[in-house]
Amino acid sequence: MLRLNENLSFFISPLWGSRVFLVLLMALVVTGCMSKAPGTVKRAGDELQPDWILNTPVERGFLYGVGAAEIFGGNDASALSRAKDMARVELVKQVEVQVSGEVEQEIEEVTRNESTQLTEKLRQSVKSRVPEFKLSQVTGVDSYKDDKGKRVTVMVRLDVMKELQSLGQQIASLDEQLADYAQKLAQTPPGGMSTLRVVSPALVLSEQRAGLQARYNALEPSKKTAPLLSPEIRDLLSQIYQRIAQLKISVKAEDRAARSLQTGLIAQLTKRGLQISESGQGDIQIVYNLHVNTVSRGGTHFAITEGDIWIKDEAGRVVRALQAKAKGTSVDPEEARSRSIAKLSGQLGKALLEALF
Repeated sequence: MLRLNENLSFFISPLWGSRVFLVLLMALVVTGCMSKAPGTVKRAGDELQPDWILNTPVERGFLYGVGAAEIFGGNDASALSRAKDMARVELVKQVEVQVSGEVEQEIEEVTRNESTQLTEKLRQSVKSRVPEFKLSQVTGVDSYKDDKGKRVTVMVRLDVMKELQSLGQQIASLDEQLADYAQKLAQTPPGGMSTLRVVSPALVLSEQRAGLQARYNALEPSKKTAPLLSPEIRDLLSQIYQRIAQLKISVKAEDRAARSLQTGLIAQLTKRGLQISESGQGDIQIVYNLHVNTVSRGGTHFAITEGDIWIKDEAGRVVRALQAKAKGTSVDPEEARSRSIAKLSGQLGKALLEALF
């Protein structure tokens, strides 16, 4: 029996040996593939680059962003700075999803009952004055310059918990400021420029506060979302828009010659939702003058109109002065003058709204 086994092993061993050889060969191939440095991928032209360039890391408690920039004139420092900026932009995109829409919806809910043309214009003005949001807890992690020296790629990382702590502190600070404005508004009689001095900054702060809370909610790991505006702030906003809607503005020419601008100015202010006082007495007084200079060249008339506006408070004190210039062209001198005044009305109407709020 033993001899039979030996004989069998003699006949089987060549076949078994070939299998062993194949297994060893495959192991060598696998070992060779695994000998490549960790954290790199093979690229065309035998170039090695970090795998985070193609696969952004996913790590609990952190967000990563990757950005790249071309190197011009051998200026590595400039390219590195631009790449970092791009990486930060990628980070912000991860946080900004739906933030703008959420803030818009929140403010619209508060102002629904007071929704007017003026409300919409004010919203646009307020949004343009809200400081740009920037992540504060971002650090650089790694950078890579390709072998050709033409491109640099940077990876940055956001510490989510530290960013949440920073956002919480900013929100708390805004809440304190808005509470102060609510107290001031309660002590301010309705009407007049004094109302505007109180409400204008509060509108910007409330919009900023809603944006910060929306970003906090987006980053919060447990996804326990908080209202973008507290009930107290919502009540403050509602009061502010009610007061603004009640304001009346008087528009007066400094002399008879300037009255041609009055109709255009009133039309522009009314178009923007402001109420004009018919009695000539208003919470805010607009006084203006007008100078028109017409020049003729080759049968064409050019009218250059300059306007000065003074904004006065309820006590008659000048609180703001504005200037604007417009030009009208026509073969008819009166038409040229009319066109220049119409353009000036539009410019001054827009400038007035921005100056008031």
